[in-house]
Amino acid sequence: MSSSASITLGDLAQQIGAELRGDSKKVVKGLNSIEKANIDEVSFITRDKFLPYLSKTQASAIILSKKNLKFYDGNALTGSDPHLLFAKASKVFMELRKTKEPPYISKNTSIHNEAMISNKATIGQYVTVSKDAKVGDEVRVGAGTFVGEKVVLGNGTIIYPNVTIYDSVEIGSNCIVHSGAVIGSDGLGFAKEGEKWLKIEHLGKVIIGNDVEIGSNTSIDRGSVGDTIINHNVKIDNLVHLAHNVEIGEGTAIAARSAIAGSSKIGKNCTLAGCCAVVDNVEIADEVHITAMTLITKSIKKPGVYSSGTPFMENKDWKKSAVLFKKLNQINK
Repeated sequence: MSSSASITLGDLAQQIGAELRGDSKKVVKGLNSIEKANIDEVSFITRDKFLPYLSKTQASAIILSKKNLKFYDGNALTGSDPHLLFAKASKVFMELRKTKEPPYISKNTSIHNEAMISNKATIGQYVTVSKDAKVGDEVRVGAGTFVGEKVVLGNGTIIYPNVTIYDSVEIGSNCIVHSGAVIGSDGLGFAKEGEKWLKIEHLGKVIIGNDVEIGSNTSIDRGSVGDTIINHNVKIDNLVHLAHNVEIGEGTAIAARSAIAGSSKIGKNCTLAGCCAVVDNVEIADEVHITAMTLITKSIKKPGVYSSGTPFMENKDWKKSAVLFKKLNQINK
């Protein structure tokens, strides 16, 4: 990830809170993997399995832990958590890459005359902003996005192109919503009348806190009665589905293709790895970590790591295991 903008290692170390060993005046222009970094770039090691690359890399400096400093003689940016230093460095280089442009509203937009838009906001081409919507300072709304009635977009929030935000959705400050996301659609709510399904109207909202990131093509349903709530600092990956009245606790992260059914509550600082599923009306405690492809069928009351399913194996071995699983039931009877 190179850039025409540049920064000295001394300034970089100061901005990310790292200790610098080496040339503080060395100028660097980007961040790259340890295998591909060139002489103008910084690289990083967050896992020990990459240590052998230290003798081969062309990088100007390496972000690494203090315990691994002995394996490298070049310029180094160190700290107790190199992964965190890497994250901070990525933000520094992203800011260097950004094109600075004044806020603007494209002429090719449809903005209701009762919408309230900050003069510090940027509204891209073919955006629709509906009645009573409020768009705060430094908000950027990408091309082709729909913003429904009474939507609130907090200061500094970025909405990428082609996002659909239904009526009465509230999004806090400094959030990021990636392309294709749909926020505020109706959930799966129906009652059976004879042989026909009768729709349950969804009267609630989606309320999203500050510093939340929502991945591309993720869908978050509005509440049926009451609201769907995503608390501060939640991170949601691509292709995630959150059903009506789901509540996600502060600091929780959810990986791609996971789905959480209606009225379930996930605690604070939890993680759901890829392709997890949570059934409806389940409550999960704080600090729960769920491994990939796990199905949660009942509430979890204690912090910890939880798993279900079996790791992959050759098909012939899997078939034998499946037979043994069936026999376990007979043994327990």
